[in-house]
Amino acid sequence: MTDVAIQARAQDINFVTTFETDLHNMLNVLGHESVQVVAPGTAHKIYKASGTLESGAVEEKALIPDSGIKMNDGELVEITYQKYRKLTSIEEIGKKGYDVAVGGTNIAMLKEIQKNIRKTIFNAVATGTETAQGATFQAKVAKAAAFLEKKFEDEAFTPIIFASPDDVYDYLGSHTVTLETNFGLSYLSNFMGIGNVIVDSNMAAGTVAGTAAENLVIDAASITSIPGMELETDELGMIAVHNGAKYENAALEVVAYCGLAVLPTYKDRIIKVTSAA
Repeated sequence: MTDVAIQARAQDINFVTTFETDLHNMLNVLGHESVQVVAPGTAHKIYKASGTLESGAVEEKALIPDSGIKMNDGELVEITYQKYRKLTSIEEIGKKGYDVAVGGTNIAMLKEIQKNIRKTIFNAVATGTETAQGATFQAKVAKAAAFLEKKFEDEAFTPIIFASPDDVYDYLGSHTVTLETNFGLSYLSNFMGIGNVIVDSNMAAGTVAGTAAENLVIDAASITSIPGMELETDELGMIAVHNGAKYENAALEVVAYCGLAVLPTYKDRIIKVTSAA
């Protein structure tokens, strides 16, 4: 194997290894242990319950009323690949060296891929249908926690809260609390003894959202092996990458494929708490 091929192979391995390490950290923040790897094109269903439980006080031999509680047919979301590509010219490599021109931009590329994955978390939260109001940041977190406690009272669950940097840093201005970071996610660990509060600009200022970790599914379209393509993948096939020459462009090319996304299961198990009008 030539030195160039060795360098390319090393870049592939570093890309995948870094992704795996950072993903493991994200799973910890979200209260998950693993990713569900499925065939590309697999449909994920997002449900919402409807109906109200009728009174159980029914006269002897009288018809017991139907509460009409049911699930809708489910909103289908297809699990697909996201495909990325980057070229680094020989001029850039000549001026800056391989490690900076190729290695540095590979790191930047991976961070952008991770950023797109993080956005799916907040897209999932945005589907929530339940609402409440609270006066302060702490009150909103407490309202979200109370909703989850009632919604999941017969189930083991892990609360997870989402908030805007504006609200969190306003709170941090007068409280001594440490903000931690993993996979680019900043969070307050076990805030108020409730659970992790994830801080991100995708959340609107003044709004706190909450759900259970168990209501978020982390799916990935499998990409373990593609005939005719030389790809470095992780063990589960969540991400694939290839560094190689693109002679017709006088450049080195990096392609990456990843179909990982965070999706909700039940819309009515997500609450958004806003300020009183």
